Amino acid sequence: MSPPGMVRVQHFEFLCRSHGIEPTVEKFQAFYQLIRNMGFHSFGNRGLSKKILLNPPKSFHDWKQKFFFIREEIIPIAMIFREPDMIEKEELPIPKGADWYLKLTATPNRIFGENVLAVA
Repeated sequence: MSPPGMVRVQHFEFLCRSHGIEPTVEKFQAFYQLIRNMGFHSFGNRGLSKKILLNPPKSFHDWKQKFFFIREEIIPIAMIFREPDMIEKEELPIPKGADWYLKLTATPNRIFGENVLAVA
């Protein structure tokens, strides 16, 4: 997974926990869907869902130098690997009336640079 995808996962978990909401895959899928961008898998915004992260970082310098691949024989279970063109757009309902959805979308967040200290 690419760094922008990891930012979305970490931000989602932080946002849920700050509201006392248990983060789940189903809730994550209300906001994001799997995409393939420049040869790497990541998560992109789900079309009709409200954005919960404004201005995500645009680039991560030198991350590919730290990227690594895991050989298939190392994984103890049989995994199905997706081909680049096999990612289908998921048509999931957006739970716009759910209490947790309203809490998470009330105030979209911004991610600031490393030099910013936030106090709650």
